[in-house]
Amino acid sequence: MTSAPDRTPTRRRVLPAGENGSLWEARPSCGIVEFRGTRLRITVDDPWEVLFPTDCGLSLLGALDDASAPVLEGVNALDIGAGSGLYSVALLAAGAERVTALDVNPASAAQTVANVTTNGLDGSRLTCVTSPLEEYTTDERFDLVITNPPHLPYDPSYARTDGLETALVARRGGRAVYDAVVDRVDGLLAPGGSLLMAHSSLADVPRTVAELTLRGYECETLEVFEMDIPLLAYAEHRETLQLRLKELRAEGRAEFDGSRFTVHALLFRRPRGAARR
Repeated sequence: MTSAPDRTPTRRRVLPAGENGSLWEARPSCGIVEFRGTRLRITVDDPWEVLFPTDCGLSLLGALDDASAPVLEGVNALDIGAGSGLYSVALLAAGAERVTALDVNPASAAQTVANVTTNGLDGSRLTCVTSPLEEYTTDERFDLVITNPPHLPYDPSYARTDGLETALVARRGGRAVYDAVVDRVDGLLAPGGSLLMAHSSLADVPRTVAELTLRGYECETLEVFEMDIPLLAYAEHRETLQLRLKELRAEGRAEFDGSRFTVHALLFRRPRGAARR
């Protein structure tokens, strides 16, 4: 499968099929994970309203839990698609000065605050915003933007109205939020800042890399994770979802092998002299 170009070989971690080998110690509504020496507990009160973080999202933390990973202490960060608050909690635990948790799902704010409190972190350093990324307005420029966008293609047959869909499914072949991040990042990221992204191979990794590289961003693949496509939540419409994915693969917009795909932990650095769009 295609990965973003690097000067050094990309680390690849293969997660065994099924629940064994999951990056979580427990699931599906409460999990414990160690990040940079701190054990974090993430809970979701209603998994149908706020998705409990999957290995797809957790993989980015796995890649960041390394001595060579970017410094997080003291940063002002924006967590796009905060969900349960996994990244917001991890960033605050790692010493971020401030975190803004942005999500279109109103239930995300309460769940994020609850998880920050449960982990004994300073809630005054957290701001929660309920808004689509396209409508989010702020004068702040962030040192760090972090995101794990929804990556499954939309189909009317399995359309939902709950938080599960907003976390997993996106229009434009699963790329709607990726495209919005690429479109908005220049206006959100301070010169010299970084974009950290968990990017699914089901949503055209090369396109995102090419678009941001063309705009002057330096790209590094921190790690690549191989895992199962999350089909359990769509068991009733499994064949339709697989058909949509096969169509995207035929168009060169998705890469997977059977029921296995990859998640690329990507780091994009914005040059300090980059002009704001």
